[in-house]
Amino acid sequence: MVQILKRNTKTLHIRPNGRSADFITPNFIYGCASGCRNSYCYVMRHNYKYIYVNENIDQILTLINNHIETLPTKITNQTDDKYWTYDIGCSTDVCLHWKHTDWLKVFNFFKGNPYAKATFATKYVNHKLLDFNPKSKVRIRFSLIPQNISSILEPRTSSIIDRIRAINTFIEAGYEVHLNFSPIVAYERWLEEYEALFQSLNTHIKESYKPLIKAECIFLTHNSHQHERNILSNRHESESLIWKPDLQEDKVSEYGGSAVRYRSGVKKNFIQRWVALHDKIITWNTIRYIF
Repeated sequence: MVQILKRNTKTLHIRPNGRSADFITPNFIYGCASGCRNSYCYVMRHNYKYIYVNENIDQILTLINNHIETLPTKITNQTDDKYWTYDIGCSTDVCLHWKHTDWLKVFNFFKGNPYAKATFATKYVNHKLLDFNPKSKVRIRFSLIPQNISSILEPRTSSIIDRIRAINTFIEAGYEVHLNFSPIVAYERWLEEYEALFQSLNTHIKESYKPLIKAECIFLTHNSHQHERNILSNRHESESLIWKPDLQEDKVSEYGGSAVRYRSGVKKNFIQRWVALHDKIITWNTIRYIF
């Protein structure tokens, strides 16, 4: 059982990002109890035992507001055409941990700010969020992988079909919705299963919404210490999918963390094949970035 600790965070830094968002906010919550915590989740490499609920929300929002006021007029980039974007859930899952803090205060801050919007990725469909209309100032990125490996790598999360079906519902409720293809894992018949995933998106998303939905695509990273912990916990089935020394190499993340990823040449081939399939089936879905 993960222990929840309440505190005031002293880590009041806004980090530039440029991928999921323009910036990453200080953590409103640091830690997560999601089903992927015992496989690949990068948060677990640094904080496995606790979920820190940071109660100084007003202080964090004041910091964000002051940061926004220092920014020039937004120039269109892949994160957004009009607004500066802030990832509010980089180290947690907002939908899963909805009850643990006052997310509505955070949502209302961004809804009311004329220059910025919030964004977060999730593996859960939480219908309580539908009681709030952010008027497109909150972007939800539903994480998607084939169901067969989702059941192994991220158990006890919302099913992939439920996440796909939720896309229409959340757009109709006033949210902006993007796709988060992450982590993209290569395994036997992986492209066949992605073909089925793309076809499912084609089938279930309303035609009028398809032009609104963009995607971020992130290939798997793992960690040697995380791998050792998973093996000691007898998680051999999941590790057989994500620990592939013959295909992987060491890397240092942009924030200085140690990880392993698919080797450069191998990954380039994987990306080319995956993108070709994506572009063939869901032609309406613009890829914001892929790595």
